[in-house]
Amino acid sequence: MPCRITSLSFLVLALTVWVTSPEARGQERSGRPPVLRNVISPTDASQTSSTQIQPGISRIDNSRQSPTLITVPAVVMDRNGRYIANLRKEDFRVYENDVEQNVSFFASVEKPFTVALMLDVSGSTQYQLQQICDAANTFVSHLRLNDRMMAISFDGKVNLLSDVVGVSAVRQSKLHIPAAIDGTVLYDAVDSVLKRMARLPGRKAIVLMTDGVDQSSVAATLQSTLDEITEEDIMIYTVQYNTLPQLPQRLSMIKSEKARRRVQERLMKGYALSEPYLRGLADKTAGRFYKADDLRDVGPAFEAITRELGVQYSLGYYPKENSSTNSERAIRVRVRYPNLVVRARDGYVTAPTIARQ
Repeated sequence: MPCRITSLSFLVLALTVWVTSPEARGQERSGRPPVLRNVISPTDASQTSSTQIQPGISRIDNSRQSPTLITVPAVVMDRNGRYIANLRKEDFRVYENDVEQNVSFFASVEKPFTVALMLDVSGSTQYQLQQICDAANTFVSHLRLNDRMMAISFDGKVNLLSDVVGVSAVRQSKLHIPAAIDGTVLYDAVDSVLKRMARLPGRKAIVLMTDGVDQSSVAATLQSTLDEITEEDIMIYTVQYNTLPQLPQRLSMIKSEKARRRVQERLMKGYALSEPYLRGLADKTAGRFYKADDLRDVGPAFEAITRELGVQYSLGYYPKENSSTNSERAIRVRVRYPNLVVRARDGYVTAPTIARQ
């Protein structure tokens, strides 16, 4: 179904999504998944800004007297990049600090998942809204009918477009994006979705489409959202598109030269933080970070993400050894079959207390 953009202020975007049937469930995927500049975290990512981002490390509140269930999302592939389904709980081995753990929770790839689609429709994207709309349609069209989804957009505020519903129901409804307002509350949006998703059972994932630049969040920060990703088994897939070429045009609308320089300086700092932040969200949750120089390339990234979500496992265990002091815990996940590769988060940090909002 087509997307339609009309003018209210400078934008009202109507987004219609539809769903097609996926491939047969439980089958091994053949061929390499489409990859859109899937970027591995560089060793010097922390040098990009003064904020240190630790890929693969989450923080766990160990002050609770009851055992903490550590949940680990995992994707299994062979050496040729083909996804492996039909594995059982007994096929996995989980180690914490080289000590094998007892897997207490297991969700196989056949179980439905809940996905949150987050769309950045702030001022930096106003010239590319139709492409964002088309990419979102592509994403939803690849979801399985028995999966569930929620959708939000964000600009100067967070807009809940659809609370969690079955994908089949989305085919019969329209997601209306309200008129954009000034600002970008990226961190507030991530914080809001994390809190909503944490209350949901089962396999969960967040797909975030943004340029990664926050301008006006008030309830959350870059670091607080990274710290918030704790024991919840929420995979985060980030798709970053480049809005920097449009910056001169946006700045030209500011008449005051002094104000223009001030805005430019603030935005350039935001661009410097954007990529390490989006990498951090993906790496800490065993998701993936995709970078697109052109929004026309976002479609293949969404296609790759939906294919991978359909073959995601979720494992959970109660650590055999607990610590009341700060310590970093390493996680390794293996399968008993040779020549298979497991992608999962590789650690977390225990702390006596963790401030939570």
